[in-house]
Amino acid sequence: MNIRELLKEGVSFLDASDTALLDCEVLLKHVLGVESDFLVSHIDDEVSPDMADLFMSYLERVQEGEPIAYITNEKEFFGLNFFVDDRVLIPRPETEHLVEAVFEYVNEIKGDSGFRILDVGTGSGNIAISVARALSDEGVVVDIDAIDISEDALDVARLNAEQHGVEDRIQFYQSDLLENFDDDEDFDVIIANLPYIGEVKHRHVSGDTEKYEPNGALFAGEDGLDLYKKMFQQIVDKKLGYKRIFGEFCYGQSEDISLLLNKYFEHRWEIKKDLAGIDRMFIVSS
Repeated sequence: MNIRELLKEGVSFLDASDTALLDCEVLLKHVLGVESDFLVSHIDDEVSPDMADLFMSYLERVQEGEPIAYITNEKEFFGLNFFVDDRVLIPRPETEHLVEAVFEYVNEIKGDSGFRILDVGTGSGNIAISVARALSDEGVVVDIDAIDISEDALDVARLNAEQHGVEDRIQFYQSDLLENFDDDEDFDVIIANLPYIGEVKHRHVSGDTEKYEPNGALFAGEDGLDLYKKMFQQIVDKKLGYKRIFGEFCYGQSEDISLLLNKYFEHRWEIKKDLAGIDRMFIVSS
């Protein structure tokens, strides 16, 4: 069976999916260890029976609802490829706006003294690593502390930092939010992409996502804001210094997060929309 025939069979197998062809191409190039343009230029090349069987076994997993990123152990984010498995949440494209916002802010005010950034709930390390790479490319000296409550997630993040050559710019720590930080520490920027799906309210999550991805990285209490409440209180109690706090929240949470921001930061905050025009990010100023 050649590549053309195998792709056709795969698309037929996933006929209920709107992204069947794209999914098949991603999986087949992973099986063959090639890039996308190879599939086009070698469309009539034969595929060994073992490779074809492996490809079809992957399609069966996709049909069961398993995310392709967990099958290939790879997810692109901000132009970089990250290793992912079921120890970490799969990076979402809408989160790239956090990296862009931090990059734009730091690039605007950059000086010679360098910047200290804190990434809370780092997961796979995608935000911290993307920020480190982007700012380093601009010649900005940056020192990043990246924390997560999960040691398993931190293992993945360290692997990704090494893969992208920024392990000397990011220090990874296990911590329950800011619990392990000293009082009166100063950061230029705090970034938080915490679990924000509500167990009752704002429960915007598919069954497959809940089944396969780590629930501890998804849910945060009844309204999804338990961890933000806890982090904001820690910032106040520990008197942590910051110039900006950037954070992400989910569709429909704008009113609730606004009340929370008002409680802790009065009127020193704003809400930003994503590319789809949905309220998605908050920014707190010092």
